[in-house]
Amino acid sequence: MKKLPYAIANFMTIREENYLYIDRTSHIRTLENMSGKSFLFVRPRRFGKSLWLNVLNRYYDLALADRFEMLFGDLEIGKNPTPLHNRYFVMEWDFSRLDSRGSADDIADRMNETLNSMIEEFLMYYEDFIPTRVRIKSQAINTLGGVLAVIAKTPYKLCLLIDEYDNFANEIMASGGSAYKELVQKEGPLKTLYKGLKEFMKRTPLDRIFITGVSPVVMSDITSAASIFKNIYLRKEFSTLCGFTQEEIRGILIDIANHCDLPKSVVEEAGEMMNVWYNGICFSPESDIKVYNPTLAFYFLDYFMETCQYPPQMLDSNLAADEGKPEHLARIVSGRQAVISLLQNDEPIVVNALADRFTLSDMLDWSAQDNKFLASHLYYLGMLTVTGRDKRGRVCLAPPNLVTKKLYADRILRFLLPAGADRNNAGEMVDKLISDGDMGPLLSFVEKKIFTVFSNRDYRWMNEFAVKAAFVALLFDDITYALFSEPEVSRGYADLCLILRPDTRQYQLSDMLFEFKYVSLKKLNLSGKKVRKMAEKELLGKPPVREAFKDAEEQIGRYAGVLRERFGEKLRLKTYIVVCRF
Repeated sequence: MKKLPYAIANFMTIREENYLYIDRTSHIRTLENMSGKSFLFVRPRRFGKSLWLNVLNRYYDLALADRFEMLFGDLEIGKNPTPLHNRYFVMEWDFSRLDSRGSADDIADRMNETLNSMIEEFLMYYEDFIPTRVRIKSQAINTLGGVLAVIAKTPYKLCLLIDEYDNFANEIMASGGSAYKELVQKEGPLKTLYKGLKEFMKRTPLDRIFITGVSPVVMSDITSAASIFKNIYLRKEFSTLCGFTQEEIRGILIDIANHCDLPKSVVEEAGEMMNVWYNGICFSPESDIKVYNPTLAFYFLDYFMETCQYPPQMLDSNLAADEGKPEHLARIVSGRQAVISLLQNDEPIVVNALADRFTLSDMLDWSAQDNKFLASHLYYLGMLTVTGRDKRGRVCLAPPNLVTKKLYADRILRFLLPAGADRNNAGEMVDKLISDGDMGPLLSFVEKKIFTVFSNRDYRWMNEFAVKAAFVALLFDDITYALFSEPEVSRGYADLCLILRPDTRQYQLSDMLFEFKYVSLKKLNLSGKKVRKMAEKELLGKPPVREAFKDAEEQIGRYAGVLRERFGEKLRLKTYIVVCRF
């Protein structure tokens, strides 16, 4: 079978060296048929945006006309090409190359230096087509003006591709935002740059622009300078432009199973693992198609193809930077509530509509961040996905998969247990539970450490249900388990279910099912001080506590029966009941 292009964003390399390419070239025709010639397309990190820009680059590049058949001949667009193929000079600006350190003036100088360097690379590449020398000026937008003046004397036009347009800006925002404001506001260098592009689109051979990024924040801040860019990132027809469908993943899994001489049942097993951990990203409220992050998918598939085994960890270390995504939310009370809520249950966040533009001031003004802002921000980061609409037509959003939930779990652990030593101790308690089935040490740890955090005035927003979220965060283990929070079983919901990965069933480990119950002080008709002085046996004898255990035993028994019916003899289930008082 073909090699998998893990972390390869060079379309020519993929085609020349016979890597697998999942055809997305039909979208070129869709773009050309749309009104407008300047487009903004945003997707989360590592979602294939750079490869898509490289496809556009090779398709329109006039210097590659003699390579068109080799590159595109067997693809959809090659079988029925548009008249514009190989009709452009193509210039690409990669903003991830910009250094974001220092003052606004320092950043502006390096921005112009870097863009000028990329323009020089462009001139060297097209030296046979642009024999006239172009003078490099201090302002990159002026250098581009000189290039366009020379191109105007040829039969061709310019297509400009801008990759990661907001990369350096996001880094600046993360450090506080002061330099960022100077770059985009009034006549800042970034705003001046885009104003120049807007002007060039009116009167020069600059004919097409395609921009990618992670969010629309920068475009929102440069306002009128970016008014030429058409937002296509929520459009249904582009929902699968980046990412892989479940059907496409299944086809690759079938090839791998044949390559490894594995039974067909492995295809279903591996597909279920990938579906649980990676699937679930839907990028348009008008679409029901969900796609896999291609970096995560190829991480799993490449390891599987080369070793004929599943990777030991489901989270690709190349996506480790994504662990900081919930960081902004952890700084604000409403954000902490959102993180807790998203991890503790499967109830979606509901908003009237996604915010398609928001500014830096929106990002920094914590007091003004409502559910619509928080949900939209997380959507653009890939931390929430569209799950449909409710009865009122509002957009529903939820975490897309277990990889995302693991990021939430890690964030919760960090603001519940900021000390690394405490997290290490928690890990030891969890190991005892998994290895020996002993729940006592973990319960004692939660009571002494987590409950102490709950009593802190800064954490009064945490309610009784946050205890379950804490257990989810503590027990999240992608090496051993697939973790389910409130999976639907038997017309009800099990609070927390840890099912062994198929490749860990060979070890002496158990599947685990948890049921949580909460007894309020009001229901006990006791003060907190009196409860703390009571012996455990005396407290267990109180009618509200006995009733909570009875209800939990009935529910967990019913859920366990459903799980045994679903997983059969391979299930090695242990059940646990946790009753807390508040």
